[in-house]
Formats: sequence, structure tokens, C-alpha cells
Amino acid sequence: MTCEEKVKSPEYRELLSDFTIVDNGVCCQIDDYCVVEVDSNISIIYFRPEGNAPLDITLYPYYSLPKCFGLMQQEDIQTDQPFDSLALSDAGIIQVQGEPLALTGRGVVVGIIDTGIRYTQDVFRDGNGDSRILAIWDQTLNEGGAVPEGFYYGTQFSREQINEALQAENPREVVASWDTDGHGTAMASVAAGSSLGGGRAFTGAAPDADIVVVKLREAKQYLKDYYLLPEEAVAYAETDIIMAVKYLEQLAAEQERPVVICLGIGTNSGSHTGSSTLDRYLNTVAAKRRRAIVACGGNEGAASHHYQGSSASGPQNIELRVGEGERGFILEVWSEGPNRYQISLQTPGGEVINGIGGRDRRTEEYSFIFDKTVITVDSILLEEASDRSLVLFRFDGPTPGVWTFTIDIDVALIGSKYNIWLPIEEFLSGDTYFLRPEPDITLTAPSMADGVITINAYNDMDGGFYEKSGRGFTADRRIKPEFTAPGVNISTSLGKRTGSSLAAAVTTGAVAQLLQWAVVDKKFPLISGRELKYYLALGAVRDSNVQYPNQEWGLGKINVLHTFQELAGLF
Repeated sequence: MTCEEKVKSPEYRELLSDFTIVDNGVCCQIDDYCVVEVDSNISIIYFRPEGNAPLDITLYPYYSLPKCFGLMQQEDIQTDQPFDSLALSDAGIIQVQGEPLALTGRGVVVGIIDTGIRYTQDVFRDGNGDSRILAIWDQTLNEGGAVPEGFYYGTQFSREQINEALQAENPREVVASWDTDGHGTAMASVAAGSSLGGGRAFTGAAPDADIVVVKLREAKQYLKDYYLLPEEAVAYAETDIIMAVKYLEQLAAEQERPVVICLGIGTNSGSHTGSSTLDRYLNTVAAKRRRAIVACGGNEGAASHHYQGSSASGPQNIELRVGEGERGFILEVWSEGPNRYQISLQTPGGEVINGIGGRDRRTEEYSFIFDKTVITVDSILLEEASDRSLVLFRFDGPTPGVWTFTIDIDVALIGSKYNIWLPIEEFLSGDTYFLRPEPDITLTAPSMADGVITINAYNDMDGGFYEKSGRGFTADRRIKPEFTAPGVNISTSLGKRTGSSLAAAVTTGAVAQLLQWAVVDKKFPLISGRELKYYLALGAVRDSNVQYPNQEWGLGKINVLHTFQELAGLF
């Protein structure tokens, strides 16, 4: 098989490598594989496993197994609500679209990595009726189309092809890509929807920006099975997200354009220290000048999916309620080291397992006499990307009821913390949660990446924090999120929607305005992502009764108008 066929094939698995691999026929103790280089530090290995070899982190480094990501939007979609610009006004965006600044995102590329786009909508056309979409890379279409140069799968559609489709009687016969979910379309319309007048009144935050869309393909079935995701769950693989970022960065570099990338996806997998392979790649891209990446903080703040303990507290009992109908899930215990710890587990029926964890690179499987649940436990004393210990539990067919963990740490560092995370809400089929949860450190990856602009959501109608929004800081105590933005009942081209992903879309448009001012209007042509964050921080709205930086609000609410009012005395 060719490398292209291997990348597309559901029979080939994927591994992430943090070093360059020379594809000389000898790699990773795997015979049948191909290597795709992302950059000088990251590669993706597509390989066929021998027989039905299981995935486990004692065979492959934890960071090399692609994580699964879900959409960070709540299900309270209101399709019959008229457009209003209150959220954009509250963020100071509408006020700077007109003269004298006239910041509409002109000359900036807004990149949306999501479920695709309904390109026929008027909000994605200019005043002449032509498309404002520069390109669409649909990772799901693999037959008969043009594959982007340097990539091995999917189909790329150009602006010329999209314009041709808009003139056709059946547009999708010309450009087959379509957003069947609607999430990507909603995100793109908020960030960069065109200004429409009259009875169809609508405007996005950056209505003159050019748009590039990557429609993510769903994660391969072997990954969904490994993570025990519900059959109906929509999940995207870390590998495909990395390739999507590479595509946007490559296109922007070719055109010598400033670009802001919007990520409205998230996962609870990982150490929450910003050390995953995706995190590191985002940091690399965001470090370049005239680049910015906006990531939402997720909607896990009220989900009760996080528990925190301390070595100073002695043995602790941790109660986990597993709901009816749960297919299974992965639970991760991350500990600051160097500590050794022992874990015991009691089933809802009273059976007890002792002596779990504490041994390096060990996989153990447990079954029960009165319970059909099968639990696989992988232990790693030092997960090299995060410098933390990890015990990963894989619950297959868990019995409903209360499971009790007891964790006893052999203390090396007094007061060191350990954190336990369940999967995100979208990846659980039952009502499963900790009975005594910790709402902090509930941001989802990749929002912990140091280089990205991390956004939480608030309700612009009453000014209150959106209770489901994730909370900081990171597990290694860095300040995240940076800011909050409106994310409740946000007007999109598909009605009103809620979630931290919508707050990220609002902020993406705001950043496009700043990039226009700095790069296109030549006020600061070599602006960096750090400087963009600083300018947003200058204008952030803060409550005198709140201490900043804050685990919910970050450095405050974004406000582009305030940013320029503050900058007026500096330039």
C-alpha cells in the first residue's frame, strides 16, 4: 500500500512522535508503516498492528497515543431567535467596526477547524455575492478531489470552485463539502460572518476577513473503541487536528497573510499542564509573528468530572458514581512526583482490589466474581512529557452505582497534589461523576497550551460567569484562562447557541480586528501572539470586587474598544 492509502485506511493506527523519523524501513519495531512529518519536531506514524494488538501506554509513550476531542457547545440551540449584536457590543467589537478605526478583519485570514461550513449562506459572501471563503479542506472526502499539496487525504476546494458552486443549480454537485452538524458554520458566522442589512440583518465580529475552513474527519473506530466512547459520540483525533493546524499555517505562510485560528473543541485527556503533542505544536505556531490561536476553555466546570487530593491529607476515599447505561470510560490519575502511591478500589457490590498502581510500565487487568466489569490499569512512574506519574484506569462495562477509590501516598514531597479526571461530558453515555468534585482545573485541552489565547464564557445579558465554563488554573499552576468573552445565547447564522466555543469565536473575530490594525494597517507589522495577549489585557474589563488573575475570569472580559482607548496614549 502507498503512504496515502495507509493514512486513509481505518486498518492503520496512528502514533505521534516528538522527533523526526527517517523513513528508511526500520521504525518503532513496526514493519508496515509510513511517516508524515509535521515539522522538525513532530511526526505522525501510520502503522498496521500485528494481529489484534491492544493499545496501552506501557508499550507506547502516553503522549504518542492520539487523544479524542469533542465539540464544546451545549445543546440549548435556539433556531427561531432573531439576530442581535449585544454580545459583540459588550465585547467592544461593533464599536470599532466603523470609522475612524474601521476594523472589520480586512486582509486577515480566519481559520476555523471544526465540522465544516455551509458555504452557500449569505453571511459568507461579499457585496458582489462572491464567496469570502479562501479554501475548504474537507478531511472526510477522499474520492476524486484535489488533495492539498503535502497532505495525503481529504479534498481541497478553492475560492474559484466555491464561486462556481454558488452559481450552480445544485452547488453540492460542484463542491461536495458540507457541514451536516452546523457547529462549524455557527462558529465561522460569529467570528467572520458578513454584514447583512435590511430584514436579514447580521454581522460577525470580523465581517471582511477571509475564511479558511478545515472539516475534521471523525476519529478512527479503533480510537473510539480504546476510549470506550458512546456510539453516538462525535470525536476528532489529535493527529487530524494537528494536520489541520499545519494546513492553515502553510496556507497563510504561502499568501504572507496574518492568521488567527479558532479551536472550539476540547478533551479531558492528559495532565492538564499544556504538555501534549498538540499543545507543543500550537505553541510552535503561535510563537511566529502575525499568528494567533484562540482556544475555548471547555464546558466542564459544573460537570463534577475532576477530583483533587493532597499527600498532606493522608489516605483519602474518593467516591465515583457511575450512571446507568455507561459503556465505559477512561479515568486518569496524575500525581506530582516523585511520589509512590497505592490505590485500592471497591465496587458497588463490595468487592475490593488492593495494591493498584505504583509499579512502572505495568499493565494489569482485574475482573470480579459478582460483577461483569473489566478494569485495565496502566501505570507509569514518570510520563516524560509532563514529568508526572500516571495511573490510567480503563473501565469496560462498569456496573452502575458508587465505586470507591482509596489513595495512599508514600510521601516524597509534602503537600504535593494529585488530580483525577473523567472524560468530557460528550464522551460519557451515563450520569457519571465524582460525589465530592473539585471545580477548579477543569479547563479542557488544548486550552492549557501556553501560546494560545484561552477563553472562558460569560453571559452578556447579566454579566455573570457561565457556570458550565471550565475553570483554571492549570495543574502546573500557570495562569489560564487569559480572558472571558460572551458565550451564552450568541447570535449565529443558525440561531442562538451557547458554550465556551462561541466565546472563542467572538474572541477570534476580535483578534482578527487587532491583526488588521497591527499588520494590514501597518501599525505594528511584526506583532507577536504575546503582544496580542498584552493588548487584550490592557483593555480587559475587570470587576473591582474580583481579584485578578482569576480562575474563572482570567484577566477580565475582552473589550476591543477599551483596548484601543488604552492604546491611544501609547502610540
